Amino acid sequence: MLQIHIIALADCTPMVPVGFADMLRKTLALGDFIPGFPVRRDVRVSLVSGGKTRTVSAAGGLQLKCELTLADVKRSDLVIVPALDPDVLEHLERNRAVVPWLKKAWLGGADVASACTGAFLLAEAGLLDEKRATTHWAFAELFKKRYPRVHLQNEAIIVDQGRVLTAGGATSFLTQSLYLVERIFGAEAARAASQLFLVDVNKAPQSAYAAFGGQKEHGDAPVLEAQQLIEHEPAGAPGVEQLARAVAMSTRTFVRRFKQATGNVPRDYLQRVRVEAAKRALEATVRGVAEIANDVGYEDLATFRKVFIRWAGLTPSDYRARYGRRGAPTLLTFRGAAGAREPRSSRRGRGGEGERRAAP
Repeated sequence: MLQIHIIALADCTPMVPVGFADMLRKTLALGDFIPGFPVRRDVRVSLVSGGKTRTVSAAGGLQLKCELTLADVKRSDLVIVPALDPDVLEHLERNRAVVPWLKKAWLGGADVASACTGAFLLAEAGLLDEKRATTHWAFAELFKKRYPRVHLQNEAIIVDQGRVLTAGGATSFLTQSLYLVERIFGAEAARAASQLFLVDVNKAPQSAYAAFGGQKEHGDAPVLEAQQLIEHEPAGAPGVEQLARAVAMSTRTFVRRFKQATGNVPRDYLQRVRVEAAKRALEATVRGVAEIANDVGYEDLATFRKVFIRWAGLTPSDYRARYGRRGAPTLLTFRGAAGAREPRSSRRGRGGEGERRAAP
């Protein structure tokens, strides 16, 4: 049984733990009203009180009734930590008992995920040391000052570091919950959940926002060597058998070790590295999609498009339109003591899949 525990913190914003629980539980129930829908049933989702009793007083005085307390939890596979309310340091101290519990759960094998300022609790437990992470942009400076060993990427909505997943501002938990739904139940379940919950499908499975962290904190030196071989030149990366020979393993052992260490089989890892490189090119250049596809190792544009959608959740042209140099959303620049704001917008780019240029 996969045990998912969502922590309810004292004075937390209640929509985050309740929203996570609702998303995961309703995904479990999809099979009841979608005939033939494939969803695993061996999952239990529980709200866990961060205090001594099963009732938690959340922000606004709302009382959350939890199934468990921290002391009741014997084993966890995934722990989800919601946001601390605006006075972050005060609420961090108020929920201090959660910190050693989180570290113990992680050492016991649990993956951990935080939404918004919940990253402060993960960092306080030392779970983000020498890792990339994100939190709410308004608290980025405080976070960087308090946790200098964490590589903060406050511009990112989601940062995936394998067993540690952090998300930005509080409502990004919707995107994060779909990311977790895909990880647990698969891409089809995530798409169905995004429709059921009316969450923008373009932010859904393997979100275009997510920064792929490379998952290098596993301590398996041969696997790390293979990762470096893949990332050195993604377009010409060795095949699985060549990688296995390079690290002196049989192919079967190599694939098993690689999956155990990174969470991905080598083929999927290579695809994610290539898609990440393509995302950066789509964001920063106006080169044609076909040219970018060729640069990252795909001669066939249809195959590239399929792989990109799998890992980014958008087509390459949609991704460029949203996040490319000419497709940025309206920005608000705050100026003056009175806080007057001046809108700045940029034009939408045109570089879609239909634009074909010769590969270099």
